[in-house]
Amino acid sequence: MTNRVTMKSKTLLAVAAFATASVTALALSGCSGNGGQSPTGDAGGTIKIGAVMPLTGPLAALGAGDKEAAEQAVADINKAGGINGRQVELTVADDKTDPTESVKQFNQMAADNSYSAMLASSMTSAAAAVSSSITQYKIPTIALSPVDQYVDGSNPYAFTSPGNTAIYAAALVDYWKANGVKTVAVAYTGTDLYGQNGEKSTKSLAEAAGMNIVLDEAYDPAATDFTPLITKVVAAKPDAFVQWGSGPAPVIITKQIAGKGVPFYVTGSQASNLWLEPSGDAAEGVIGATTAALDPDSLPDGAYKDLVMAVAQPWRDQNKGVNPPEFAYGGATAIELLKNAIEKAGSTDRGKIRDALEATDLLTPNGHYHYSKSDHMGLDASAIGIMVVKDGVWKATDWQVDKFKTDAPK
Repeated sequence: MTNRVTMKSKTLLAVAAFATASVTALALSGCSGNGGQSPTGDAGGTIKIGAVMPLTGPLAALGAGDKEAAEQAVADINKAGGINGRQVELTVADDKTDPTESVKQFNQMAADNSYSAMLASSMTSAAAAVSSSITQYKIPTIALSPVDQYVDGSNPYAFTSPGNTAIYAAALVDYWKANGVKTVAVAYTGTDLYGQNGEKSTKSLAEAAGMNIVLDEAYDPAATDFTPLITKVVAAKPDAFVQWGSGPAPVIITKQIAGKGVPFYVTGSQASNLWLEPSGDAAEGVIGATTAALDPDSLPDGAYKDLVMAVAQPWRDQNKGVNPPEFAYGGATAIELLKNAIEKAGSTDRGKIRDALEATDLLTPNGHYHYSKSDHMGLDASAIGIMVVKDGVWKATDWQVDKFKTDAPK
């Protein structure tokens, strides 16, 4: 299943406002390909980018947000004249929240020399599953999910747009240290790399900080009742309980832990109304490690806030004051990173784009990227903020507001 760039529905108009502002604020910084040409051809024609995302299945909401933001970013680039006079064509395939399908769809585009770059899935396991394909086809790829395995640059063509689980976990542990947390309970999806890597990062960093892991348990993301898990958490009496997972399960866990007297923590996967609204009152007081941009008004004045507000204000205008969710930044930022790299490379050659990506130094609403040979994530802990749900919306904690004064992206 593939889709060409289109504009449809009120939701897409909202994303249009987001991506338009984002691309404008960053002076149109990132994407290109070589439709009809070989990977080394720069003779003209459309510039082709491929993308594989979960548009159906349990993580469809994440893929839909990435897709619409990326599509609109491309539409805005084309409206402004394209890249060096060439129009950009983005082709999106549905991986159905299935790693096997993700590999199939990725290979179909990557094997076509007319594509100059790819975006890998919003599902971590699916994005990781295409690693060998990225290497085989030598195609620069930005994952739309936090694939820890890509961070060290061991796959020279694979990069990530979101921060990896380690910097989210590091932000949580810093907050816990500052607030006297001594014992931690961890629940995670045992069938997905996002949950598995999140658990490993949290356990390692918390224990290094002198904290005791009193419960460490995987859960089935397809389950609809987590009473046994919640019973164990309550019995363990942790100072903090964090869950690593995506999809419907975190909503159920949120509702079932509410009122049990256990401080509950989540991560960026819950940083949107897709978790807030179904969680309802149970979400009140929940703390999360999210993108630093989630509460734009809490940011100190400066270049970073200007970029974030250029995204947030049009989104608010289209959505009755609601801020953009975390995942909406992923697709547009990946496009910005690619465009910036292709402009630096002065070429749509896959190898030259890869080299330019690895030299990226770019401030975006998602943080300041400093890709290098040994760092294909490019972000540091300043890209992550500790937020709390107040009156049904995500707000920066007082601790984070103070931290922003000296440690905001710049």
